[in-house]
Amino acid sequence: MKQGSRQRFYMHEEERKNMPGIDTCGDFMPFYHEGVYHLYYLHKYCIYEVATKDFVSYGEPRLAVVCGSPEEQDWHIGTGSVVERDGVFHFYYTGFNENNRDTEGKHEQVLMRAISDDLIQWRKDPAFFVPPYTERYGGLHWRDPQVFWNDQAGEYWMAVTTTEKDGPMNRSGCTHIMRSADLEQWKHGEMIYAPRSYATHECHDIFQMGGWWYMVFSNYTRWWETRYRMAKSPEGPWFIPPYDDMFDGRGFYAAKTVSNGTNRYLVGWQAIRSNMDDMSPYQWGGSTLVHELVQHPDGTLGVQLIPAIQDSFRQELPQAPAAHLGVWDSDTAAITGKEPYGFGWTELGRMAGDCLIEASVQWSSDTQACGIMLHTSGAGLEKWCQVRLEPQRNRLIFDRSNKFDGHHLFVEERYLPLDGSSGADIKIVASGNIIIIYVNNTALATRAYNYEPGSFGLFVEHGEAAFSNVKISE
Repeated sequence: MKQGSRQRFYMHEEERKNMPGIDTCGDFMPFYHEGVYHLYYLHKYCIYEVATKDFVSYGEPRLAVVCGSPEEQDWHIGTGSVVERDGVFHFYYTGFNENNRDTEGKHEQVLMRAISDDLIQWRKDPAFFVPPYTERYGGLHWRDPQVFWNDQAGEYWMAVTTTEKDGPMNRSGCTHIMRSADLEQWKHGEMIYAPRSYATHECHDIFQMGGWWYMVFSNYTRWWETRYRMAKSPEGPWFIPPYDDMFDGRGFYAAKTVSNGTNRYLVGWQAIRSNMDDMSPYQWGGSTLVHELVQHPDGTLGVQLIPAIQDSFRQELPQAPAAHLGVWDSDTAAITGKEPYGFGWTELGRMAGDCLIEASVQWSSDTQACGIMLHTSGAGLEKWCQVRLEPQRNRLIFDRSNKFDGHHLFVEERYLPLDGSSGADIKIVASGNIIIIYVNNTALATRAYNYEPGSFGLFVEHGEAAFSNVKISE
């Protein structure tokens, strides 16, 4: 990532060592108005905004809502949402003041609001101040207000992150609803989701798409993750979609959706690793990552690469195949690799600092693994990254060469139904240390800090695979 990235993967400032810090940005709160996507986000305890029309080119950031003093409730500002009514824009957000914790008559987290006539100048509304509903819920978690119009109920709903009162430790996260006819008078509604599975459901986003309602939320109980639930009514019951309830891997967090009336996009942040080192854990905040939502016939959701981002890679790069291990045949329309007893790979060409790699692959029934090699270098293949499909295990994995003895970070993987399928379509965006992988409407975002662009190629392990329509563009 270059300093002040304004292309494809927006980031407020240069990625630096010793992250995270107040210079990172995260928790994007998208709002669409008159052809422009306004992405509000948390930065230095305030809310900033950056605009885009296509998720490819971004404007300059600007300060939207300023945090208060240490004596004020919104000393630190937290996640919220924007809604418009009669030409007036309402920004509901969380006012944090950690100094208020355990102080009689005060609260660490309170729901607050700012008003604007143009989405640029915001004025705080001191009359709107909603403390935790402690008669029914715990007194600490009370945040992330998401306001939306509920056609079925004929009123505005506000989803609030909170916890069941006296609930089980780290399992009491639930979703509370507040109701309003006009955005001015609010009343408490009901709890619509309480699975007793997570500490909290952060950064709610509830929306309707076709005949289904969806609830997107993020959770940090076990690892960072963005999940979703499905229902036929916004009141529930909410159930877990079969097989996969995530959109991406563990580096994608706090995602909320935005629609232009035709397409719906999932806007989150891709985490950075502390010290910008592959050996370090992910930290809070990073760069913008936007997926386009895909609704399957059964109502389940997937994601795909935004067409405008794909189209931004216009110049096809040359390929010069060089087989290294295994038997490779490129005389036909497909490049076929065979290695029944281990690992085989062929190098195809050089990568650019920002590039898109595309391929379709089919494999024999006994194949253990196949996929794409990235950032390869060295006569002995000393450095490499790997987009790895394992058909018999139904999973997509990102692997890399510098994971070695003593490196015990989690495997970056996604469930992906592959066994018995007719193949897979792969798209990979590599941009600096960013790697975004799409396979059959499943995404896996990751980073590779300790690599130069190097070369790319194909591999097969314990089997046979045929790769077609292989292309690299910058």
